[in-house]
Amino acid sequence: MDTKTIEQYVEHYKLLREIGELQVESVADDTVFLTRCCSLLLKASKYPLIWVAQSTPEGQIVPVTIVAQAGLPASQSRELILDCLQNPFFTDILTKITAQTEPVISELNTPTNNRSLHLPATMTDGFSWGSWPLVHNQKSYGILNIFSTGVSPFKGIEFDFISSITATISRALSLRHATRHLRLEHDFNCEIVQTVQALLVSLSPCGEILSFNPTAEEVTGYTESEVKGRFWVDVLIRPEKRAESQNKFSKVLQDGHSEMNFQAELLTRTGETRMIEWHGSIRPDIERGKVGLVLFGIDITNKLAADQALNHALAKWENIFSSVQDPALIVSTQGLIIDVNPATVAAARKPREALVGKEVCEILHGNRRPGAICPLEVLLSQNKSRIFETELQGLRGNFLLTVSPLRDNGGLSGAILLLARDMTEEQQMKAEALRAAQLASVGELAAGVAHEINNPINGIINYAQILLDSEQAETNAHFLHCIIKEGKRIAGITKNLLDFSRDREQTAEPVDVPTLFRHCIELIRHQYLIDGITLSEDYAENLPLAFCNAQQLQQVFFNVFSNARYALNERYPCTHADKLIAIAAFPKQRNRQNFIRITVTDYGTGIEHDLMDRLMDPFFSTKSKGEGTGLGLSISHNLVRENKGYLRIKSQWRKWTTVIIDLPAAKENARQHA
Repeated sequence: MDTKTIEQYVEHYKLLREIGELQVESVADDTVFLTRCCSLLLKASKYPLIWVAQSTPEGQIVPVTIVAQAGLPASQSRELILDCLQNPFFTDILTKITAQTEPVISELNTPTNNRSLHLPATMTDGFSWGSWPLVHNQKSYGILNIFSTGVSPFKGIEFDFISSITATISRALSLRHATRHLRLEHDFNCEIVQTVQALLVSLSPCGEILSFNPTAEEVTGYTESEVKGRFWVDVLIRPEKRAESQNKFSKVLQDGHSEMNFQAELLTRTGETRMIEWHGSIRPDIERGKVGLVLFGIDITNKLAADQALNHALAKWENIFSSVQDPALIVSTQGLIIDVNPATVAAARKPREALVGKEVCEILHGNRRPGAICPLEVLLSQNKSRIFETELQGLRGNFLLTVSPLRDNGGLSGAILLLARDMTEEQQMKAEALRAAQLASVGELAAGVAHEINNPINGIINYAQILLDSEQAETNAHFLHCIIKEGKRIAGITKNLLDFSRDREQTAEPVDVPTLFRHCIELIRHQYLIDGITLSEDYAENLPLAFCNAQQLQQVFFNVFSNARYALNERYPCTHADKLIAIAAFPKQRNRQNFIRITVTDYGTGIEHDLMDRLMDPFFSTKSKGEGTGLGLSISHNLVRENKGYLRIKSQWRKWTTVIIDLPAAKENARQHA
């Protein structure tokens, strides 16, 4: 090896050492670092211009740093590079290097018509250009570009030397980026440790405390300086649980598990017991070559106490809710069922899944007329407490319904409790007694009106009779008879009002119910034939006699048949197969007494559920204006009650209405009816 070659090796070695020393210096900016590297390379070699290019995210090649010999001013050097980057020849080479990460060497002759190469051409008869990618671990940091005044440089020792330089620079850039990333991560982790609202404790392999964050200091009452070097179970675990926890810790280290989770009681400096939920992770200590444990703890003392109180309250509520013997429902203010108790499931005769999530009106009332507004849903939307008596067809009975909004801690109501208490026989009797008192007050008013009307009507009838008995009656006899007839009709109405208003003499006797019905049917059969209404009768064999006033019950049946006829004609103006009234009678036990239950069912318009509670009220009618007085059912209810019986009405809108009359059975033997 000749002297010149040895000198080149020495020079190259010195430059590599200087760049190696540069990479451990604290140079904050990558551009400054690259500039100093290029300056060292330029100083040690006879290159007029060295620069580094990088590719932007948009794919554009831009210069990062430019270093030139003293003969090339900085402004001219930058202008040269920018002109070169406008030349497709250069950009194609740089793009190719970026894609394939292989160096490219180009030998150029002196051009006469290319301004991009004019400046280097004036310095020498020709020049060469080499580009080396700065790549480490498959990550690109730029392209090192060198202009040389020599002919055919970048070969042999020089090529290997520059390749070593680019490798050293690339590795230094990679280490700088990694160091910067680790520093940022370390700073971020330190900030998390100081600010996280959890206990963070790092341990040595033998279990000594290495660090103690502020939250750990706050919970335990110990400072980091007081616990450093102490065994972790002596600080973080109650005395009686220390051996068990230490065994867990040792087993994790021995078995090579990376994580451990457990709950343990912690005794604070003040003697307070706190429950901590720990998560332990194995973490290597790279600098010391040891393995330790990081404990991440959450103080769950208050949460456990709150959960226990909540579970106790929920269990108590569920126990009460489930043990209530009456149907109970929790519904939203929008009318959707949230929960039901077992009594509701039994009363509705449906599984719980078929009730929850459904509309309360659909479940409790069966259905509704299209477009109708449910009064119960209106009440729920108002968030008001209410107690009222109503029939709930979905639960098959009459109930005293209690509506109670459930308030949260903020005083707002998001749910409502419905409690439906089944009306027992005694409660029904109380309700009927109350209705009787209402009817009595109406009766007093009716008696006064009847007396006021009765006197002038009797005078009219008497004067007409006098004229009829006189000699001048022959020409006006017809009109006088009409006056007397209509007057007696008015007198009959007033008599009904008087009968309604006062107690009647009880003339009850054993009555054959089928015979009584047939007498009524004979009187209305002709009108029913005209309307196309069919009557069906179904009487139980050995039906007992009813003990009642036949005349009063006949009036009740006439009222019931009149209402049924009206409902059928409303639904079916013409003849129809379902234009039917079904009459049935059969024995019934009630309060351990024998009764005869009579049912009259029509398949007409039915009655809306929100009107059911008003049917027995005097002067209330569902008929059109001028077609009913509203006294029929009130009088019928009063007459049935006077005969020691019971009258109820059940209906489903647009389907059917059933009037149920229970009359006491006579004590004589039942008779067979053909």
